Amino acid sequence: MSLCWKRLPLLILLLLGSTLLPGCSDDSDGSRTASHGSEGSGAEASDPAAAGDAAASVLNSAALVEAGATTEHSAGDGSATPSAYCKNWPQPAAVFAVTGQMHGYLEPCGCSDPQYGGVSRRAALLQQLRDRGWHTIPLDLGGTLKRSRQQSQFKFQALLTALRKMKYEALAMGEEELRLGGGWLLSQHVTDPDDPGSVLSFLSANVVLFDSPDLGTPIPFKVIESGGKRIGITSVIEPALAEQIGGLADAGVTVSDPDEALARTQAALQAENVDLMVLLSHCRLETSKQLAQQHPEFQIVFSTGPVEEPYADNPTQIGKSTLIVVGHKGKNVGVAGWYPDSADNPVRFEMVRLDGERFKDPPEMLDLMRFYQDMLKDSNLAETEPALPHRSGASFVGSEKCGECHTKAFEKWKETGHAKAFESLRKGRRGIPRIYDPECLACHVTGWDPQEIFRYESGYLNEKSTPQLLGSGCENCHGPGSRHIELVEDEKLDEARKLMRTTLEQAKNSGCYKCHDLDNSPHFDFDSYWKKIAHPGLD
Repeated sequence: MSLCWKRLPLLILLLLGSTLLPGCSDDSDGSRTASHGSEGSGAEASDPAAAGDAAASVLNSAALVEAGATTEHSAGDGSATPSAYCKNWPQPAAVFAVTGQMHGYLEPCGCSDPQYGGVSRRAALLQQLRDRGWHTIPLDLGGTLKRSRQQSQFKFQALLTALRKMKYEALAMGEEELRLGGGWLLSQHVTDPDDPGSVLSFLSANVVLFDSPDLGTPIPFKVIESGGKRIGITSVIEPALAEQIGGLADAGVTVSDPDEALARTQAALQAENVDLMVLLSHCRLETSKQLAQQHPEFQIVFSTGPVEEPYADNPTQIGKSTLIVVGHKGKNVGVAGWYPDSADNPVRFEMVRLDGERFKDPPEMLDLMRFYQDMLKDSNLAETEPALPHRSGASFVGSEKCGECHTKAFEKWKETGHAKAFESLRKGRRGIPRIYDPECLACHVTGWDPQEIFRYESGYLNEKSTPQLLGSGCENCHGPGSRHIELVEDEKLDEARKLMRTTLEQAKNSGCYKCHDLDNSPHFDFDSYWKKIAHPGLD
């Protein structure tokens, strides 16, 4: 499929625009932000300062190892030899490669090394599985985005193209997808009248768009043949999750009771004479467990989960059902081999981490990443999305202006990676520039909110009109400087100092982690990094 056909939806996007609010991030421990607003922008490293019940029994680690479900992987930094995955597995009747809760991370999680994940590495894994002669069935649990704004729509288009190229069979509808609205989802549904079973299907047994099940999307189930067996796949979303969005009815989306929907779908699949039923459960984990108990006909249940890294005790056996979670951000792919003739071990499972050692970027996926960045450039998104006033009421003036008085601090700043942060975007990951990507710009220029990903009214626009705001400047830590300058000129020096004062404690407890979070700077240590940027003005 040519990438060029995506230009038409791009024009539609530009007409639609976006009035939806940005998402927000969570704090992992109350101090360090665990999920950066960049949604996995994938910029090349530039060091800017340089949740069972009694009915459930857990498969123990020994059983997993005996089944060949090892979870070893390369450290990704050359310190370990990449280990083989799905080791000693015999030929399966089918292999399910399952992802979910990607939360917008099209590329490796963050911008420093080592980082894991990315659709390019995922494509490499799928090709390797297929090269073994295994019938591989890629599925996604949904949760593909983090926000619902225009860049998210662009990203969704790029992701759909990637999933189709990787021959994904189904994308379950999660709250992130439903937030886009029925009209948008309908516009992105692609069919092939000559081979309807070959397309990427939007899948949900309990979601209907515009009260019209005959629209063709989402479909309640899909039947796939593999190894002489028929496999039925369905999906549900927990209504409580969808209700958090608000306004779904106005957006043409109806979510019904999942238990009733599964009962209907189970009967339909039995009428299709399937040999295996698979459920993609976009639900809270406890709800997925309940559904597995109530509908044991679904022998394999893939579920969304509450934590970024999958549980060590995974999968979980609930009656006749094997329940599996696969983690967040696309860092891992859950690979499950199905062996219908094995009474003792019908499902073998391994979580495969997408490191850069074993999984190299296929050229066509790199082309897609370039195309995505071109979409951002063509839309002029960084400049045209609404900007917000800074809470201080002041404006950004640029580090050189600061340097007119704070000469020593300015000279020190020029020596640091902060000053060169924009240049790392120009180079980009795999040679793909990110200088038009708001999710990257937010930490690499001056005058943006790095977690919420929006520009302040006086913040960086582009290289031509705001060159003084290139790089992560003084004002990203101390605040915009215009009011400070006014106070100095009025000889109100104590007030001027107080306005811009940032203490080491503030920087250490919160300030630096707005960009140096667990995704983008996993090895960040304040004390060692501070030595690289130490300058007068902090105490």
